[in-house]
Parts: sequence; C-alpha cells; structure tokens
Amino acid sequence: MLSAPRLAIGNWHIDSPSSRYLLVLGTVTVLFVFSWRVVRSELGRPWMAVRDMDTAASVIGIPVAASRLLAFALSSFVIGIAGALWAFAYLGTVEPHGFDLNLSFQVLFIVIIGGMGSIAGNLLGAAFIVLLPILLSNASRVLVHVGIEAGQLQNLQKIVLGTLIIAFLVREPDGLARLVRSSVLRLSARWRP
Repeated sequence: MLSAPRLAIGNWHIDSPSSRYLLVLGTVTVLFVFSWRVVRSELGRPWMAVRDMDTAASVIGIPVAASRLLAFALSSFVIGIAGALWAFAYLGTVEPHGFDLNLSFQVLFIVIIGGMGSIAGNLLGAAFIVLLPILLSNASRVLVHVGIEAGQLQNLQKIVLGTLIIAFLVREPDGLARLVRSSVLRLSARWRP
C-alpha cells in the first residue's frame, strides 16, 4: 500500500474535502468539454461510423483498425485521469483494494444505465449509481412498513440495479441519455404554441 502524496497545484493545497471536490469538478468539466469536442470533430465522426457499422465504414474508406486504436488510446487517457483522481482525491492511497472488481462493475453499470455512446449519459449514469443508495437509505423508513428491513436494503439495491441493467440493455440501449432527451423534446413540443 502506498500513501498518496499531498496534492498541491502551485500555492493551492488540496487537503480539504471542498478543495478536492473543486479539483475533481474542474477536471471532469475539462474532460467533458474535451470529449464532447473530439466526438463532434473530424476525428470523432469516423469513430461513430465504426461504432455503428464497421463494415460500411471500411467500405467508405475509414481505417477501422486505426480508428479503434485511437479511440482506445484516448479513452485510456481519460480513464487513467479518472483513476488518478480516484486514488489521490478520494482514497488518498494507492492500493489494490481501491481498484477491485466491484469498482469495475460499477463503471460498467454507469455506462450501461447512462447510455452507451453518449457523453452526457455517462454523467447521468454516474449520478444515478451514486444517488440510488442514498435514495434507498432515505426510503428505508417507508420500506420498513412494507416489510423490507434495513439490512435488506443492499440486496434491494442490487435487485433494482440488475433489473434496470437488463431493462436498459433489452429495451433502451441508449440509456438515460435518450430517455432524458426524448422527455425534453416532448415537454418542449407541449409548451410551444
């Protein structure tokens, strides 16, 4: 186990929870804008073509292997920054137990629930994965009257999460991102004269 060194950028010492939050928020904002710009650039359009149908992309002259390799390299860069933030800003240490299989599944569930192929969907999926346990723990008083004990909340969370993952994979592979987008479009159409 390695203890992470104290974080500091210039004279700004990142040692309080609020300063770590600001560091993570700033980094996520920069990476979100960077990813959004890359996906909508000349570099990102071939990626979408390869994602949607690699055979057709190959036929129109897009180098499929090079596009996949570049997408893998850029996504590895972003997830590497996320891992560094997890270790330094959240855990404060670098240890194998901080990056276990449960964390890998949690990231996978964020992508599935948020929407595969959507940048905003990743933010929605992360918010959902973080807020679901909080919502269930706050609803524990109501759930006790239904017959669900406080000790069973973790199992209930896994059941709800598993059901949602199967539902999103089968019925809505674009996840929460598409549901939010279609709801906003319906609401805006309803309020237009």
